[in-house]
Amino acid sequence: MEKNFKAGFVTLIGKPNVGKSTLINQLIGEKIAIVSPRPQTTRNIIKGIVTFDEAQVIFLDTPGIISLNKTRTLVDRHVVREALKSLEGTDIIAIMVEPFSIYEEERRERSTPLKSI
Repeated sequence: MEKNFKAGFVTLIGKPNVGKSTLINQLIGEKIAIVSPRPQTTRNIIKGIVTFDEAQVIFLDTPGIISLNKTRTLVDRHVVREALKSLEGTDIIAIMVEPFSIYEEERRERSTPLKSI
């Protein structure tokens, strides 16, 4: 290995079903993570490695992050805790969001129901 060889961890986090696993599969160049319309399909941290001439990037795909208050089962709580724990020791945290969901939430907050006449 060369002296200038660099390596680092990139952890992808976000709500369920924002495309974390799809992005990991694209970055790695093969299907290493399950992609499904069903939320919380990813239950474990999935690692994918990309090696370049002078660097290596280890990507971590995490389960969707939801509020612990909204988890229904002990398994869901464990999955969320493990996802959050994966942030320890990572070099880069990439937060994925659905681009239009932010605007949709804002629109809902600003809109007021019509009062009856």
